[in-house]
Amino acid sequence: MNGLQRNRGFTLLEVLVAVSVLALVMVTLGQTLGASARAYTNIHDTHLGFLVASDKLVEMQVYQQWPPTGQSDTEVTRNGRDWWVETIVSEGPYGDTRRVDINVGPLRGDVKEGLTYHLASLIGKPAS
Repeated sequence: MNGLQRNRGFTLLEVLVAVSVLALVMVTLGQTLGASARAYTNIHDTHLGFLVASDKLVEMQVYQQWPPTGQSDTEVTRNGRDWWVETIVSEGPYGDTRRVDINVGPLRGDVKEGLTYHLASLIGKPAS
């Protein structure tokens, strides 16, 4: 060995390449986690909107009142959140039926946020 010892290690270029690859992986992982969090929030909001809309439809069915055609707006609090509910009742495609469209979205103060869920259904005229 001629009395010379050679230290074996990484060159500066190898370290820079490794750090660059690590940085790219970290950025990609951060973006993936952010997208997953947004998707979870959207799914959760859609689920809560569905529950509000289905509650409104069940309420119309349980009370067995023949709803007049037209539009009505209400505000409800469910699951600790405020929601706006727009109910549109129109003539159904068959005799003695009504089409019910229910739109639901979050309510922040007095501001209606965007549409979260839309439910469409037919209900029949209650028996006399």
